[in-house]
Amino acid sequence: MNQSVNGSGMKRMALLNDLSCFGKCSLSVAMPILSSYGVETVPLPTAILSTHTAEGFGDYVMRDMTDEMEAFAAHWKKLGIRFDGVCTGFFGSVSQLTFARQFLRDFAAPSTLVVVDPVLGDNGALYGCFTEEFVTAMRALCADAQLITPNRTEAALLAGCRIDAPVEELLEKLPVPNVIITGVHRGEEIGYCARLNGVWMEIFKPCLPGTLHGTGDVFVSALCGELMAGRAAADALSRAADFCDRCVRKTAARGEAHWYGLAFEDVLKEERDL
Repeated sequence: MNQSVNGSGMKRMALLNDLSCFGKCSLSVAMPILSSYGVETVPLPTAILSTHTAEGFGDYVMRDMTDEMEAFAAHWKKLGIRFDGVCTGFFGSVSQLTFARQFLRDFAAPSTLVVVDPVLGDNGALYGCFTEEFVTAMRALCADAQLITPNRTEAALLAGCRIDAPVEELLEKLPVPNVIITGVHRGEEIGYCARLNGVWMEIFKPCLPGTLHGTGDVFVSALCGELMAGRAAADALSRAADFCDRCVRKTAARGEAHWYGLAFEDVLKEERDL
């Protein structure tokens, strides 16, 4: 007979995303950051990669996890596992997006926080591995969320707007209760433009030189942690943006040798030592 797996009082969040074993993004970022908020994390890898896909790593090894995802979810359903939150990231196929929607039907109660980080593209273009059918399927998943966190390219693809459409137009057209557009450039600053419970909000931070990997994953992880802690969306956005900015600055202080991801561990250690 199976023992009860619910009722401990600890918030629990399912994480549907890839696991890039080296490079500090996706699950390898989300799990430690959310754990630092006292959230029990339950990863469901959509793919396992030797590294993330930055050019600096050259060829990488990737294994699709579609079959395992379905088997894992079936076991969790048998155990009656309940989730207070679900956060999704990278999916490799339309069938995985279809699975994700069924996962929400099986595991998300009306009170469950559902956050979708709709990985589709960047820098004005859809990633080469995706199709318009995939974009349509991602729109359907976003419709099941309370909050989505696209970058500007992804917001335009989801809204069906031109890539250079004003952020205000994107926020108005995306049919999701809460939207945070990440990586918005304004002069020498970069930041977030949001529509949260009908209220428009923006936060910008000074840009640092160079390319940083994994900033979006760090931000979304901290945002989920703040929301799971019960903070209002606007406060959660502000605190997550500050956390991400601190991680960026810690990474810059470590120099070029830390090019492959944010030094979020330095910030977590700093907070622990306070």
